[in-house]
Amino acid sequence: MTTFPLLRFGQLPGRRLLLLLTLLVLANSTARAQVYYLDLNALPLGLPERSIFVEAVVDGRPGQPPIGTVYKGLENRTTAVLFRQGLVPELTAWLQARLPRRPTDHAVVFCLRQLRISEELLGSGLAELARADLAADVYEHRADGYHFLCSVADHASQKSSEATYLHGPHLARLMQSCLFQLAAADKAARLPTPARTLDQLAADAPSQARLPPILRQARPRAGVYYSFEQFLANRPDTTARVRLDTTRMRLLHWEGTLSVQPRLQTADGNRIPLKQVWGVSDGQRAYLGYSKAFWPLIRQGNYFTFVGAAPRDMEAAKRRARQGAMVGGVLGGMAAASVDDGSAKPMVYALDMRTGQAGSLLRPGQVQQTDTAYLYVYRPPGGPANPQRIRLNDREVGQLRPGEYMELMWPYFGHPARLVVDLPGNPAILLAPSTTEATYLRLQPSAALTPWQVLPAREGEAAVDALEQPHR
Repeated sequence: MTTFPLLRFGQLPGRRLLLLLTLLVLANSTARAQVYYLDLNALPLGLPERSIFVEAVVDGRPGQPPIGTVYKGLENRTTAVLFRQGLVPELTAWLQARLPRRPTDHAVVFCLRQLRISEELLGSGLAELARADLAADVYEHRADGYHFLCSVADHASQKSSEATYLHGPHLARLMQSCLFQLAAADKAARLPTPARTLDQLAADAPSQARLPPILRQARPRAGVYYSFEQFLANRPDTTARVRLDTTRMRLLHWEGTLSVQPRLQTADGNRIPLKQVWGVSDGQRAYLGYSKAFWPLIRQGNYFTFVGAAPRDMEAAKRRARQGAMVGGVLGGMAAASVDDGSAKPMVYALDMRTGQAGSLLRPGQVQQTDTAYLYVYRPPGGPANPQRIRLNDREVGQLRPGEYMELMWPYFGHPARLVVDLPGNPAILLAPSTTEATYLRLQPSAALTPWQVLPAREGEAAVDALEQPHR
């Protein structure tokens, strides 16, 4: 606890008094607990006509990252979300208390694959958006071990003036939805699946054996995706007319990159409102609608990533406003000018292939991966003969002539790479290179839209191999 000498406020000059009051407020806010505990004990949960009980909960999330952060206190400080007794013990106890075992029930295990809670400050910060998503693989306990039964998943989002109190009810609602999905699967015919031990469940990957069509096909089909399910199936509305209007951005951190705004019409020529659309595709790349913009998706193994704008940092804005109101005049102006709110910086998001929700690829407290990604940039034969200089994050890495390529390494997993070519307007591209396969970019200086084109891995590898043939 911070202490100050006992002084009479009347003895202090006005400016020193205001400064002391500011220090007292800041010290008090710093002393606040930086953890928010999620409490499920009072939340209801039911499953009519059930035939299961939950024997255990297993944390099968890769790296077992923190489940998320919320905003707390007058300063809207970012606060970690935890369970007092730990995630697995509390979820297990809650499920068993709400679904007590009966003699006719059979045992299942919930193996968590995703549990994410987040908040976003909207507008002036008076409203907040609470998000939660949950995904699990469910295993049935049989005589010879644990057999995969089904995958369950759902998500929730809601605006509120105090979003933090929604997360517990959201989690209960998601678990309720997953239990109904489980009940439907429990009545279906059992498919033969291999037996696992309880210790093997966290590392098991039953869903990866059934990749959705969007991951089995080289390119997305052109059209409009009205839902995440249509995207997974790669079945857009192919009758819709898709036009991508693009502009070269000039905002700080985004200079030279393209802003994409779809213009959509039905086959009859009627306008399709963007708020009804999950995403679009031009037949080359898919674009996800997220936070009032459309972002190009890049495959990262068995999921997709995109580089989007980071949520606006309202903590600094509120802090400046309060300090300015307390200190006033020149001191308030100096405090406001000394803080950078960091709004609209590029950030790497991941698209969860179970819930369809996008969230930060890197979470606070998550162990940083050290995998190195490889990028291949090439110029096809033909076109202007003059070499083009390439910069990677403001550092020149080489020059390319027609028919040449370069290999680049990117060891910063989860951070966006920025490539710029020395052409009028300095056209740039921001992307999160994949660590599971090489990323291939074709550079065409004469292209009207953008000289940068991301290619499917097989197509890019074949193009680079063709450039190497004359030199072998």
